[in-house]
Amino acid sequence: MREKRANLFITIIILLIFTAILTSCATQAVTYEVPVFDIPKEVFTTLKVEKQNIHDYERINLDVQSSGGSRGIVFTYSDFESATLIVSERDAVVQEGDVLAVKSDKALEYDLRLKLEDLELKQLLYEELYRKHLNTGEGYYDMQLALSDMELAQFNYDKTLEKFETLQFKAPYSGTVNNIISTYKNEKDDFNNEYKVYTVTYYITPDNYSVSLQITPAGYPYFEEMGYKSGDTLQIYDKDGKIHNMRISTMFTRTTGAVGSKTKTAFVYLEFIKEEGVDYGELIKYALFYDMTLAKYDDVIIVPITYVRKTSEGKDFTYILENGRKVPRTLIVGDKVLNGTAYLILDGLYEGDLIITGSSFE
Repeated sequence: MREKRANLFITIIILLIFTAILTSCATQAVTYEVPVFDIPKEVFTTLKVEKQNIHDYERINLDVQSSGGSRGIVFTYSDFESATLIVSERDAVVQEGDVLAVKSDKALEYDLRLKLEDLELKQLLYEELYRKHLNTGEGYYDMQLALSDMELAQFNYDKTLEKFETLQFKAPYSGTVNNIISTYKNEKDDFNNEYKVYTVTYYITPDNYSVSLQITPAGYPYFEEMGYKSGDTLQIYDKDGKIHNMRISTMFTRTTGAVGSKTKTAFVYLEFIKEEGVDYGELIKYALFYDMTLAKYDDVIIVPITYVRKTSEGKDFTYILENGRKVPRTLIVGDKVLNGTAYLILDGLYEGDLIITGSSFE
């Protein structure tokens, strides 16, 4: 009995020692800190919807060509006339409308002198009767008759003077005179009498440039509505945005397409209206533009095409910012405007809406 108790006591001691050893070798508990992550916030950039008036246009590149190259313009007169060459030397610079030469007409000169003398006499008589009426109050009807006679004399003088315009040979365009050549040939009148016909040819290099403008079918209705014609002025602009005035020299219309679907295109040829200080030779080296108005819209909403998206079903929509959230909004779009860079919005957006144009995370 004593032996059993001794064995039990020894066993308990061994178990306690073994437990103590195991406890001393056990891994101690480690405390960890749980990381806290900052969730980034998405920040949106927006475009505020506002109604506006827009001018839709098509930007047209003008085709510019030099109209240089000497051209011959001819002036003729006969033995029965004489002529004075106002411009008689080479390298002379002339402007459009400058008088190059003048024919003389003795009979017309004599007639003009008579008309001038008659006008001067009528003016003196009217002035005398006018002073008399002013001082005495008499002779009113005589004064009125003298006034009528003076006005008729002025009319006759002006008409005779106009005939002298036909005797003037003027430069049809601006440029530099390169050469002047005079020739003659013998002719015969109805009585077989021989006489000479003189020809003076001025060779002038134009100081201008030919600029052509093609109005496409999209812009033709508006162009036609404007009623432009030869001689009218159009405004174009250069690469720096500076405006230049041009005169329409000629224009024509071409119709294409089948019956019921015909379209019209206008071809317009222009000339510069010269301004002091502008080097037109330098100007035409760069692009020149004309903005052809296609339509004008008042009080409309437009959205750049980059912000208009399509659903898988093909419906148009855009994202707007609503209560701080990104929300899709279905749109009904109209025509493209502003040179094809934006849509007219017929429904789906209202003034004050904020279209989301981009986002970033902070």
